[in-house]
Amino acid sequence: MIRGIYTASSSMLCEIVRQDMVANNLANVDTCGFKQDQGIFKELPTMELRRVNDGKLFPPRPIYKYPKIGELGTGVILDESFTNFKAGGFDYTGNDLDLALENEKAFFVVEAPKGTRFSRDGILTVNHDGYLTNMHGDFMLAEREPVNIDNRANIMNEDGTPGSELVRVQVGEGQNVMIDREGRVLVDGVAQYRLVTGVASDRKAFRKDGDNKFVRAYGEVARGETNFKQGYIEKPNFSVVEEMVRMIEVSRAYEANSKVIQSHDGLLDKAINSVGATRR
Repeated sequence: MIRGIYTASSSMLCEIVRQDMVANNLANVDTCGFKQDQGIFKELPTMELRRVNDGKLFPPRPIYKYPKIGELGTGVILDESFTNFKAGGFDYTGNDLDLALENEKAFFVVEAPKGTRFSRDGILTVNHDGYLTNMHGDFMLAEREPVNIDNRANIMNEDGTPGSELVRVQVGEGQNVMIDREGRVLVDGVAQYRLVTGVASDRKAFRKDGDNKFVRAYGEVARGETNFKQGYIEKPNFSVVEEMVRMIEVSRAYEANSKVIQSHDGLLDKAINSVGATRR
């Protein structure tokens, strides 16, 4: 009975983790370029139950001394939490500074307070100082035009040092800003900057860093090849209906395991206070 309590409680702990993931996904249903959180759960080692007080088998089998009753699961545990990098759908806004990346592996390179970060947030604006920023105030990084096509250095080297010289995009007051399909920033019709994107060879090298940004955890970040869709933004890459269904599943599974614990608690109560009392 004690083992049953531990098995049910391990499942309840996993359901709490699943609930946190689903809640975080639903909280970002309107976040541009948000990537879904998911988890992988694995079964703990299964125990084999035998009748230890019965050594007689027919026909006689010298290797198996005790009859086998069956197998008993010992619970479940979180094996890995990961980010689903699948691209979301595109939503047309018509705003000149809204951008979406067609390559699902590419990320905008931004300058955040904690250093260089990567994001799929394409809702851009020009702040009061004339710099091109995203919704969280991070500076968009680019190269100055004309760009040397032969220079294909990495955005970030394997040791974490910058591989290319990138600058903030700044425009003057009252100037008209447009971004074309190649990522060129046109100021009053003249190309002055070209936005760059980063791609990691291993998708797990990008890890969430808060505020809808990713940080390089290891490895190099190469230049990304992509087209920019002006006037579009990328929606979150999950379905609200599916997440709501998953939340209901989590709630029911948690409740079912709590009922199991209550049943075991009632059996323990009877074993101690009723059966145990009659043997005195």
